[in-house]
Amino acid sequence: MSVARLVATTALLGRRSLLGDLLGGARTRTEDANRALQDLADRVRAAPALRALVESADPGDLLAAPRDGQGPGREFAEALDAFLREFGRRETTSPLLVSPPTLAESPESVIGLVRVLVGREREDDPGSRSERALAALLDHPLLRGGRARSLVTRWVRAAQDGMAFREDSHFYFTAGLPAMRRALLEMGARLRDAGVVDEPFDVFHLRIEEVREITDVTRMPADQVARLRSLVRARAAARAELTGVPMIDPARVFPARDRGDALVCGTPASAGTATGTVRVIREPAEFHRLETGDVLVCPYTNPSWTPLFQRAAAVVVDTGAAASHAAIVAREYGIPAVMGSGTGTTALVDGDRVTVDGSAGRVTRAS
Repeated sequence: MSVARLVATTALLGRRSLLGDLLGGARTRTEDANRALQDLADRVRAAPALRALVESADPGDLLAAPRDGQGPGREFAEALDAFLREFGRRETTSPLLVSPPTLAESPESVIGLVRVLVGREREDDPGSRSERALAALLDHPLLRGGRARSLVTRWVRAAQDGMAFREDSHFYFTAGLPAMRRALLEMGARLRDAGVVDEPFDVFHLRIEEVREITDVTRMPADQVARLRSLVRARAAARAELTGVPMIDPARVFPARDRGDALVCGTPASAGTATGTVRVIREPAEFHRLETGDVLVCPYTNPSWTPLFQRAAAVVVDTGAAASHAAIVAREYGIPAVMGSGTGTTALVDGDRVTVDGSAGRVTRAS
């Protein structure tokens, strides 16, 4: 409600362009995570040998490197461990799914984010940009009176608190994911030892009532083992067959519009235009592929994706609307954004040069 009120206020005053910065002033756990990632990137940037390693090595190889001895490599490893202890609960895909790994279980995703941030100096404090935006808003002729200024300032603070509540609720909601995954994967390990599954992850192919039927995993009847194993194989095959098929087709939720000469159209979410090379990023494991100045094209975003916006020239998302997470972050970083494109990740091809018009919601081929 408070955000909607501020949207209406800025629109009526003709200062809608200030909305992104106005909403970016609240301190959130997402912002804390971004600051911690930037600290890691600063550490890497300050050590030439470590920077060369981070920018050239595969994230998995970097994680497997020995951690003995002293020096920047050891310090970076310790800082990475500290980050994962604090923020490793974050989901890599969706907080509603327990099967995908968390950040702590896929630290190569964090390495990819650090690599993205190393190539770009630390941004201005969003809080500072927010205060400048508030000053610009209060400079409106209709807000010269003390009462009006005080009222609008309260509305801005309320909207910032609303954004902080949304982000922090998301953060604390994920607190149970690591423990839940460990418990389920432990069940999977015991089922593997009993011959029911081949890998602990295969426990996700069973339903909870089927697992509850097991009274003693070490003494399961042969027919029960065979029945559950058959179910796991059938469901694993069905899941493999559906790999790459989205649960919800964005093209149906966001139907195609009259594009004219545009490659993709969607909802205008962050004003401005930018030209860059298309980089389709479908999952966190691909974060490291984004280069400075690329146009980020993705199926969705969540808070774990936020640091990518510091390197992208623009963003095009299959899903979402003007009030979605990606749109808010794009406005905060001042880059053009088109949401709800429906077919962005399929219509746009890696390496193509495109121009993103965030004001019109159009993506065209760059001349």
